[in-house]
Order: sequence, then C-alpha cells, then structure tokens
Amino acid sequence: MLQHPIYDIWRILSEPRDQAEAEVRALCQTAYLGDHEALCRVLGRYKMYVDTRDIGIASHLMLEGYWEMWVTQAMMRMVRRGSVVADIGANLGYFTLLLADLIGPEGRVLAFEPQPGMARLLRKSIDVNGFGGITDLHEAALGSQSGSAAVAASVEHPGGGRTVADDFSAGAARVALRRFDEIPHARDTEFIKMDVEGFEPEVWKGMTARLSRRDLPLTIFMEFTVGRLPDPAGFLDAILAQGFALAIISHQQGVVSIGREELLQGPPHVDHMLVFTRAASA
Repeated sequence: MLQHPIYDIWRILSEPRDQAEAEVRALCQTAYLGDHEALCRVLGRYKMYVDTRDIGIASHLMLEGYWEMWVTQAMMRMVRRGSVVADIGANLGYFTLLLADLIGPEGRVLAFEPQPGMARLLRKSIDVNGFGGITDLHEAALGSQSGSAAVAASVEHPGGGRTVADDFSAGAARVALRRFDEIPHARDTEFIKMDVEGFEPEVWKGMTARLSRRDLPLTIFMEFTVGRLPDPAGFLDAILAQGFALAIISHQQGVVSIGREELLQGPPHVDHMLVFTRAASA
C-alpha cells in the first residue's frame, strides 16, 4: 500500500510495469467541472485538464491515469535534468508535464499545440502544476516555413488533428505555422518528442539549424506510420543521413534497435514510436 500522497514517479522504472500501472490507476481521480471539461490526476502526481468528449487520450487519462506507459518509461530514461526539450504535437500535455518534471527548474520545455481548445486546456495544466516558469507553450503548428496552415480535427478525436498545409476546406481551422529553428531555445534542444499525424517531414525541414549543430547530443522520439507518409523510405533515409542511430520503443522490451528494411516492410498502418539518437561530436 502506498504511503505518500504524491506518487514517486521513479517507481515506474523500479517496479514491474504492470505493478506500476496498477499503482497509478489506483491513484487516478477525475472531477467533472462542467461544459465538457474535467480535471484528473495523472501518474499519481500531475493535475490535467481534459475534454470529456475526447475518446482517445482523455478517456485513458480519466480512467487509468497514464498514457502509453512504455513510451513514458523510455522518456524517463532518456531525458537529462537541466536540458532543453521540445514536445511537438503536445495534445493535452501528458508528455509536456512529464518533461517539465524531468528537466527540473534548471531546464526548459518548448511545447507546440496549434488547436486552440487543446492549447487552452494545456496552458491551465501547465499553470496548475507550477511549470509555467519553465514551459513555453506555442499555439502554432511547425513546418518548413512560417505563415499559416490548416488543421483538421474532430471533437471526439482531437489528438488526431492533422496539419494540411493551405487546405482550408472541410471545416479546417487556420493556425499559425512556424519553423522550429525560429523558436527561442530551439537550437539548444537535447530531446524532442514529435507526433504530428504525418506532417513530420515538413517539421523536419524546418529544423535544419538544430540538426546541423553537432556539439550537443540529440534524441528524437518520433511517431512513424509508413502508410501515412508520402515517401517513408526517403524520409527515413534523410534522418539517418544526419548521423542518427535507429531504434523503436517496443511495448514489452523498451528501446530496441530495428533495421531500416524491417521497419519499412512491416505493417503500413501501425503507429511506431521511433527513437533516433545522435551523440555530441568533439
């Protein structure tokens, strides 16, 4: 039985995963605030505002108190305290809050969420957990150039919102579009989580200044779905050409190496969380 009112998050790494999940689930609480909004306890320690109509991530947070524990564990092992990190495609901010806790007051989180409703909830979650001083929330999409873009999303699946360049049809919302390299502190990032529903190649094109910097290590967690990308092989080769090692986060084994061909020839519609790592050069 847990004795502490605030969960010791490092138990997630020291205990078997099913036990850690059970402990977090036992501490999960949700309070409905009205107008489709709820406040829930996540990972036994963070307060998160969510939209109750979201049947994707929010439903898991409200009932279980965590999201993708295998990714959570991998992130905890790879983020350095005091570093600059980025959450590209922050959604409701589950990983934003975790990153802010991991880097501590010496570091900085750059969070990007272009959907106004999601960004509003995320900003409240950042503030209520006391992470406002170390977290920069940018209500913008990232791409290869600055300007504006269209983001299409549904109420029930806001996390599946997709940036669709300049196509403002079908009810897509106009949002700000920026290059990653233009963002303050972006060139100092040591860790980036990127999940932008197939727009990753465009975001990558806007990161050239950070990618050319070799004096800092860089780890990237990137969602990669072969069937969602226009040229998955070409995009993967462009990343590897920058000197990154390739791995994947396995549900059961954690971070494990994977070959280029094995990845590209696998099921095309499976969402993989890839890990690209590159050490600093002298």
